[in-house]
Amino acid sequence: MRNHLAPHNSPVGSAPKAHDLDEARLWREPPRESDLVDERRQRLLPLIAAIIAVVFGAMALIGMREKIVRVMPFATALYSAMGLKVNAAGLDLRGVTSKIVTEGTRKVLTVEGEIVNLRRSANRVPPMALAIRGADGRERYSWTAAAPKMRLAAGESVQFRARLASPPADGADVQVRFAALEDAEKSAR
Repeated sequence: MRNHLAPHNSPVGSAPKAHDLDEARLWREPPRESDLVDERRQRLLPLIAAIIAVVFGAMALIGMREKIVRVMPFATALYSAMGLKVNAAGLDLRGVTSKIVTEGTRKVLTVEGEIVNLRRSANRVPPMALAIRGADGRERYSWTAAAPKMRLAAGESVQFRARLASPPADGADVQVRFAALEDAEKSAR
């Protein structure tokens, strides 16, 4: 029995010659476009998966930043460096006003506003840290005041009033923050 691919003078079972392999390639079907597309997809799949993972990871880090800061308070500094605000307390101070009233012979600074719980669950309300600043922005005097309620229900708000007898005469404005947040930010620096 003779090998049809081998020339008639070559022994049976010998390896095909190089020109025979080239001839065999000529008769092979060319690759289909769909095969090339499938091959490209296979190569791009890990890259696409990595991009999707990075995008979803970034969205989670941004969207859940308050929860992340509650677990890791030092992350506040990282978010601030990226220009993102973080409300770790889940509380907001709204409508803060200050005025000086005279009671008898002394002046009394009265600071009023509203504390709002932004969370969908009950929230602890820390004490408020108040500071009087001069026209140059420097702090002249600071004190803390307890919130009227220690806990707010989801979406609940409460009015607050803090008073200071004999405030500094050169005070230009009053800054109101939550004391626990102020301490967390100082430890993050």
